[in-house]
Amino acid sequence: MTRLAALSALLLAALAPSLAAAASFDCAKARTKVEKLICKDPQLSHQDEDLAKAYGEALKAWDGQIAAYVKMSQRGWMGSRALETPGMSGGGILCEDDGTALSCLRTIHADRIAVLRSPGFRLSGIYARGQDFLRIKATPTGLDFAYQLTDANASQGFTDETAKVKVVPGQTVVAFPLTGTGPDACRLDAAFSADQVVLTQKGPCGGAKLGGWWMRDQTRDPEAEMF
Repeated sequence: MTRLAALSALLLAALAPSLAAAASFDCAKARTKVEKLICKDPQLSHQDEDLAKAYGEALKAWDGQIAAYVKMSQRGWMGSRALETPGMSGGGILCEDDGTALSCLRTIHADRIAVLRSPGFRLSGIYARGQDFLRIKATPTGLDFAYQLTDANASQGFTDETAKVKVVPGQTVVAFPLTGTGPDACRLDAAFSADQVVLTQKGPCGGAKLGGWWMRDQTRDPEAEMF
Protein backbone atom coordinates (compact mmCIF):
# COMPACT_ATOMS: atom_id res chain seq x y z
CA MET A 1 0.00 0.00 0.00
CA THR A 2 1.35 3.42 -0.94
CA ARG A 3 1.72 6.11 1.65
CA LEU A 4 -1.12 8.10 0.03
CA ALA A 5 -3.42 5.10 0.08
CA ALA A 6 -2.57 4.42 3.69
CA LEU A 7 -3.34 8.01 4.65
CA SER A 8 -6.66 7.85 2.77
CA ALA A 9 -7.62 4.67 4.59
CA LEU A 10 -6.80 6.25 7.96
CA LEU A 11 -8.83 9.33 7.07
CA LEU A 12 -11.87 7.25 6.10
CA ALA A 13 -11.58 5.23 9.28
CA ALA A 14 -11.44 8.41 11.32
CA LEU A 15 -14.46 9.88 9.54
CA ALA A 16 -16.70 6.82 9.80
CA PRO A 17 -17.55 7.15 13.51
CA SER A 18 -18.24 10.88 13.13
CA LEU A 19 -20.65 10.24 10.25
CA ALA A 20 -22.56 7.67 12.28
CA ALA A 21 -22.61 9.98 15.28
CA ALA A 22 -24.17 12.76 13.21
CA ALA A 23 -27.55 11.01 13.27
CA SER A 24 -29.95 11.85 16.12
CA PHE A 25 -29.87 8.25 17.38
CA ASP A 26 -27.30 5.55 18.13
CA CYS A 27 -26.44 3.97 14.78
CA ALA A 28 -25.17 0.86 16.59
CA LYS A 29 -28.83 0.22 17.41
CA ALA A 30 -30.23 0.93 13.93
CA ARG A 31 -32.82 -1.70 13.03
CA THR A 32 -35.11 -0.49 10.24
CA LYS A 33 -34.09 0.08 6.62
CA VAL A 34 -34.67 3.79 7.07
CA GLU A 35 -32.43 3.96 10.13
CA LYS A 36 -29.69 2.03 8.34
CA LEU A 37 -29.90 4.33 5.31
CA ILE A 38 -29.65 7.35 7.60
CA CYS A 39 -26.52 5.95 9.22
CA LYS A 40 -24.89 5.05 5.89
CA ASP A 41 -25.62 8.29 4.05
CA PRO A 42 -23.84 11.47 5.28
CA GLN A 43 -26.50 13.81 3.90
CA LEU A 44 -29.37 11.91 5.50
CA SER A 45 -27.44 11.60 8.73
CA HIS A 46 -26.97 15.35 9.00
CA GLN A 47 -30.58 15.93 7.98
CA ASP A 48 -31.71 13.62 10.77
CA GLU A 49 -29.65 15.65 13.22
CA ASP A 50 -31.12 18.90 11.89
CA LEU A 51 -34.59 17.37 12.14
CA ALA A 52 -34.06 16.60 15.82
CA LYS A 53 -32.98 20.21 16.42
CA ALA A 54 -35.96 21.61 14.51
CA TYR A 55 -38.30 19.35 16.49
CA GLY A 56 -36.77 20.54 19.76
CA GLU A 57 -37.32 24.15 18.70
CA ALA A 58 -40.93 23.43 17.68
CA LEU A 59 -41.68 21.98 21.13
CA LYS A 60 -41.03 25.45 22.57
CA ALA A 61 -43.68 27.16 20.41
CA TRP A 62 -46.21 29.22 22.38
CA ASP A 63 -43.94 28.69 25.43
CA GLY A 64 -44.47 24.93 25.19
CA GLN A 65 -48.26 25.14 25.37
CA ILE A 66 -48.74 23.10 22.18
CA ALA A 67 -46.07 20.49 22.91
CA ALA A 68 -48.67 17.70 22.89
CA TYR A 69 -49.66 18.69 19.34
CA VAL A 70 -46.04 18.92 18.20
CA LYS A 71 -45.26 15.46 19.60
CA MET A 72 -48.36 13.92 18.02
CA SER A 73 -47.58 15.56 14.67
CA GLN A 74 -44.01 14.30 14.74
CA ARG A 75 -45.11 10.76 15.59
CA GLY A 76 -47.39 10.82 12.57
CA TRP A 77 -44.59 12.03 10.32
CA MET A 78 -42.18 9.41 11.66
CA GLY A 79 -44.74 6.75 10.77
CA SER A 80 -44.93 8.08 7.21
CA ARG A 81 -41.12 7.91 6.93
CA ALA A 82 -41.14 4.11 6.62
CA LEU A 83 -40.50 2.44 3.25
CA GLU A 84 -43.43 0.90 1.42
CA THR A 85 -43.32 -2.12 -0.90
CA PRO A 86 -43.18 -0.86 -4.52
CA GLY A 87 -46.56 -0.88 -6.22
CA MET A 88 -48.49 -0.66 -2.98
CA SER A 89 -50.47 2.42 -2.02
CA GLY A 90 -52.19 3.77 1.04
CA GLY A 91 -51.20 3.95 4.68
CA GLY A 92 -49.67 7.39 4.32
CA ILE A 93 -46.13 6.07 3.63
CA LEU A 94 -44.18 8.66 1.65
CA CYS A 95 -41.32 6.64 0.09
CA GLU A 96 -41.05 3.31 -1.70
CA ASP A 97 -38.51 0.61 -0.94
CA ASP A 98 -36.75 0.81 -4.30
CA GLY A 99 -34.04 2.75 -6.10
CA THR A 100 -35.74 6.05 -5.29
CA ALA A 101 -35.69 5.49 -1.52
CA LEU A 102 -32.55 7.51 -0.77
CA SER A 103 -33.53 10.58 -2.79
CA CYS A 104 -37.09 10.37 -1.48
CA LEU A 105 -35.93 10.24 2.14
CA ARG A 106 -33.64 13.22 1.57
CA THR A 107 -36.56 15.18 0.11
CA ILE A 108 -39.06 14.42 2.87
CA HIS A 109 -36.48 15.20 5.56
CA ALA A 110 -35.76 18.58 3.94
CA ASP A 111 -39.50 19.28 3.73
CA ARG A 112 -40.17 18.28 7.32
CA ILE A 113 -37.32 20.44 8.64
CA ALA A 114 -38.71 23.38 6.64
CA VAL A 115 -42.21 22.77 8.04
CA LEU A 116 -41.06 22.55 11.67
CA ARG A 117 -39.01 25.73 11.29
CA SER A 118 -41.66 27.64 9.35
CA PRO A 119 -43.36 30.60 11.10
CA GLY A 120 -46.72 29.02 10.28
CA PHE A 121 -46.13 25.70 12.05
CA ARG A 122 -47.17 27.02 15.47
CA LEU A 123 -50.48 28.16 13.92
CA SER A 124 -51.19 24.82 12.29
CA GLY A 125 -53.53 22.20 13.72
CA ILE A 126 -57.15 21.16 14.03
CA TYR A 127 -59.53 23.70 15.57
CA ALA A 128 -63.01 22.59 16.58
CA ARG A 129 -66.39 24.18 17.28
CA GLY A 130 -68.76 21.43 18.29
CA GLN A 131 -68.76 18.89 15.43
CA ASP A 132 -67.34 21.42 12.94
CA PHE A 133 -63.60 21.75 12.48
CA LEU A 134 -60.89 23.69 10.69
CA ARG A 135 -57.78 22.08 9.22
CA ILE A 136 -54.80 24.42 9.11
CA LYS A 137 -51.78 22.65 7.67
CA ALA A 138 -48.22 23.97 7.50
CA THR A 139 -46.19 23.31 4.34
CA PRO A 140 -42.63 24.35 3.45
CA THR A 141 -44.07 27.33 1.55
CA GLY A 142 -46.98 28.50 3.71
CA LEU A 143 -50.34 27.46 5.17
CA ASP A 144 -53.29 25.52 3.75
CA PHE A 145 -56.72 26.16 5.24
CA ALA A 146 -59.85 24.03 4.93
CA TYR A 147 -63.05 23.56 6.90
CA GLN A 148 -65.49 20.70 7.41
CA LEU A 149 -68.97 21.56 8.68
CA THR A 150 -71.96 19.44 9.65
CA ASP A 151 -74.18 21.80 7.62
CA ALA A 152 -74.87 19.81 4.44
CA ASN A 153 -75.55 23.02 2.49
CA ALA A 154 -72.05 24.43 3.12
CA SER A 155 -70.00 21.48 4.28
CA GLN A 156 -66.49 22.15 2.92
CA GLY A 157 -64.18 24.91 1.75
CA PHE A 158 -60.49 25.27 0.90
CA THR A 159 -57.82 27.82 0.17
CA ASP A 160 -56.24 27.69 -3.28
CA GLU A 161 -53.54 25.00 -3.06
CA THR A 162 -51.47 26.75 -5.73
CA ALA A 163 -51.18 29.92 -3.63
CA LYS A 164 -50.05 29.13 -0.11
CA VAL A 165 -50.83 31.72 2.58
CA LYS A 166 -47.52 33.21 3.73
CA VAL A 167 -46.67 33.78 7.37
CA VAL A 168 -43.75 35.78 8.78
CA PRO A 169 -42.01 35.20 12.14
CA GLY A 170 -44.11 36.41 15.05
CA GLN A 171 -47.27 36.80 12.97
CA THR A 172 -50.49 35.76 14.74
CA VAL A 173 -53.13 37.37 12.49
CA VAL A 174 -53.55 35.79 9.06
CA ALA A 175 -55.94 36.47 6.16
CA PHE A 176 -57.18 33.34 4.39
CA PRO A 177 -58.77 33.99 0.98
CA LEU A 178 -60.81 30.91 0.12
CA THR A 179 -61.62 29.72 -3.38
CA GLY A 180 -64.66 31.26 -5.00
CA THR A 181 -65.60 34.48 -6.78
CA GLY A 182 -68.70 36.61 -7.10
CA PRO A 183 -71.50 35.51 -4.76
CA ASP A 184 -69.27 32.76 -3.30
CA ALA A 185 -66.30 35.04 -2.55
CA CYS A 186 -64.91 34.59 0.92
CA ARG A 187 -62.12 35.83 3.15
CA LEU A 188 -61.39 34.90 6.73
CA ASP A 189 -59.24 36.97 9.08
CA ALA A 190 -57.80 34.62 11.72
CA ALA A 191 -56.35 35.75 15.06
CA PHE A 192 -54.38 32.96 16.74
CA SER A 193 -53.33 32.23 20.29
CA ALA A 194 -51.88 29.03 21.72
CA ASP A 195 -55.23 27.32 22.32
CA GLN A 196 -57.65 28.92 19.88
CA VAL A 197 -58.29 30.93 16.72
CA VAL A 198 -60.89 33.65 16.30
CA LEU A 199 -62.26 34.01 12.77
CA THR A 200 -63.79 37.15 11.30
CA GLN A 201 -65.74 36.28 8.17
CA LYS A 202 -65.81 38.64 5.18
CA GLY A 203 -68.14 37.53 2.42
CA PRO A 204 -70.86 34.88 2.21
CA CYS A 205 -68.41 31.96 1.93
CA GLY A 206 -70.98 29.90 0.04
CA GLY A 207 -73.36 30.02 2.98
CA ALA A 208 -70.85 28.73 5.55
CA LYS A 209 -70.96 30.34 8.99
CA LEU A 210 -67.35 30.44 10.11
CA GLY A 211 -66.97 33.52 12.28
CA GLY A 212 -66.27 33.11 15.98
CA TRP A 213 -64.11 31.12 18.36
CA TRP A 214 -62.55 27.78 17.48
CA MET A 215 -60.58 25.73 20.03
CA ARG A 216 -57.37 23.88 19.26
CA ASP A 217 -57.60 20.07 19.49
CA GLN A 218 -54.09 18.83 20.30
CA THR A 219 -55.07 15.20 19.76
CA ARG A 220 -55.70 15.56 16.01
CA ASP A 221 -53.22 15.91 13.18
CA PRO A 222 -54.14 18.04 10.12
CA GLU A 223 -52.06 15.68 7.96
CA ALA A 224 -54.43 12.84 8.86
CA GLU A 225 -57.61 14.64 7.77
CA MET A 226 -58.22 13.39 4.23
CA PHE A 227 -60.68 15.89 2.80
